[in-house]
Amino acid sequence: MTNILSSWTLFLPQMVVGSLVGALLSVLGILIVLRGMTFFGVTLSQAVTFSVALSLFMEWPGEIFPVLFSCVLVFPLLYVRKLPGMKEEVILGILFVFFSAASQFMLALGGNVQNHLMAAFFGDILTSQVRADSFGIYIAVFFFILYLSFFRRFLFISFDRDEYKIQVGNPLPFDLLFYIILAASLTVAVNLLGTFYSIAHLILPVFALLPVIRSLKLLTLVCALFSVLATISGFLISLVGFERNGELIYFPTSSSIILVLCVLAFLIHLVRFLTTSVFSKSVR
Repeated sequence: MTNILSSWTLFLPQMVVGSLVGALLSVLGILIVLRGMTFFGVTLSQAVTFSVALSLFMEWPGEIFPVLFSCVLVFPLLYVRKLPGMKEEVILGILFVFFSAASQFMLALGGNVQNHLMAAFFGDILTSQVRADSFGIYIAVFFFILYLSFFRRFLFISFDRDEYKIQVGNPLPFDLLFYIILAASLTVAVNLLGTFYSIAHLILPVFALLPVIRSLKLLTLVCALFSVLATISGFLISLVGFERNGELIYFPTSSSIILVLCVLAFLIHLVRFLTTSVFSKSVR
């Protein structure tokens, strides 16, 4: 136990960054799920991974270029998903596979691109060099504040688009702002912590809690806490090594966190199902 606590202090910056980014994504995920855009969010995360790989290939320095490219990429994504004559899920499915394959194609370039892209896919907070004062974190916090500032308007557009047009006007500018915030936040998360980590925090907390919590304010708070709890728990699990064939093995941190998210989400749904079943029988 002492060894775990000493290791925990060594990796405190990674844990703080992982918790912060995960909490931000979980709050963004609320509108993604409420708008029925889960598949779009997953597809966008693959497009963001491609933008990170392309930035590495072009040798664009710093963290701002992948963010800018991802924001620009939002516009053609929004256009093609609304093409007439094809269902949106078909278009998104094609785009998801395309960007996944294009990102994998970048692996053939080798060197720095290969190493960074593998990290972008799978991520591992424990071995990453993330810092709480990195430029990417400042970008994520800025866009999150922007998201909270216009949250009510985003919500209005999501649930009553026609009424918004009557009372306010064209919703397109705020639609685009919402997508740009999502793209920028996902880019930072993928760049720092990996694609699968980002997708998991974007959708799993709200999937787990939305059937239980109806208040949006409470849902926002609990989703963030859910994400932080899973991050810390997964982190601690990954610090506990076990011996196999004479070798000490540690679980990858990001995967441990994702598995904790999945287990917690399943347990919440299981408890809700059992509670509902027992209550229904008692009423009869």
